[in-house]
Amino acid sequence: MANFHTHITLAAAGAGLLSVLCLQVGLVEPREALVLALMGTIGGILPDIDLQHAYPSRIMFSLFGIMAAFLVIFSIENERSIVELWGIGLTVFAAIRWPIWIIFHQYTTHRGSIHTLVAALLFTFLATSFSHYIMGKTPFVSWLMGLFVFLGFVLHLLLDELYSVDFMNSRLKKSFGTALKILDTKKREKSTALVCMTIIAWAVAPESAPFWDTLTSAETYKIIGARLLP
Repeated sequence: MANFHTHITLAAAGAGLLSVLCLQVGLVEPREALVLALMGTIGGILPDIDLQHAYPSRIMFSLFGIMAAFLVIFSIENERSIVELWGIGLTVFAAIRWPIWIIFHQYTTHRGSIHTLVAALLFTFLATSFSHYIMGKTPFVSWLMGLFVFLGFVLHLLLDELYSVDFMNSRLKKSFGTALKILDTKKREKSTALVCMTIIAWAVAPESAPFWDTLTSAETYKIIGARLLP
């Protein structure tokens, strides 16, 4: 599997390039483009949050807590006091870093149900709802943020599969096929619960029509083509 440095570096680079594209074609504002890059980076390390080793897991949950805290603070109106913003940020960080971390690891194993495409969809819908209902973004921007999480997540799975191939000796390692899969068929109960949570998350997500209309519009790609080169 690819190491943490590889995952976060490539996810940040890819998300950064795509966020610049979205900014230049007028899909988002500068501040939103920055959040998009952050969302894509988060997506790029999400599949490894189920690592059972203490230090990597704690580092990642601390990182998620810090990112979530800043995302919430930046989405709040400036009318709140500095102390209130500090309190909100610390509360978000503490909730993710300790109780959520403890509960999460009681029900997960590495490269299990979280390391799947269904999990990628779950986090996509959760990120979309978080962006819309917590950060107050429009449905279009919220789904765009969810898309960035999805792309970062899938990039992580693809990298892990590529690192399972020994190109020099032209052979497959034992880990091949464990990174990129639709569901974890070995853990049926957990996979069933994951599917149920994904359906619920999809049901409560904001409307997606504006997002899909823009994504499938020929005009969108004409604008991208016109702005792509000097």
